[in-house]
Amino acid sequence: MARIWLRRTLTGFVAADEPSAEIIKKYKVGEAYKADVVKPRSYKFHCLAMALLNLTYANQERYTNFEHFRKAVAIEAGHVEELIRLDGEVLLMPGSLSYDALDEIEFTRVFGAMMTVCAGILRMSQPELEAEVSKYADEHYGQAA
Repeated sequence: MARIWLRRTLTGFVAADEPSAEIIKKYKVGEAYKADVVKPRSYKFHCLAMALLNLTYANQERYTNFEHFRKAVAIEAGHVEELIRLDGEVLLMPGSLSYDALDEIEFTRVFGAMMTVCAGILRMSQPELEAEVSKYADEHYGQAA
């Protein structure tokens, strides 16, 4: 399986770079091919999400383990997978935030929900928290926003 980068134009998708163009040349014209099209996440956006979680974690008192905190926020934000136990009980498992698990569109939805959850934890408005997260990201990850 080949991974190619595409750009959307008015007439359809075209190769976004030279290596992708070379790979596309190997496919026969007129043949049908299966593809999963996703908008890759930006690293800067990922940094904002990590800044949101780290900043909120540092300013809350309930959790002493970051991974437990991150998972609790994911569940509260509705980013979950359901696991049905053998006895029928439904468990909510936190969804992954990895690059392969979410494209940019889905990550935007999850990030917005996490922002709402974290603003509630910190008892501040979302615009206030957004400003603090942007500042934190710039200080810890470089120009992220």
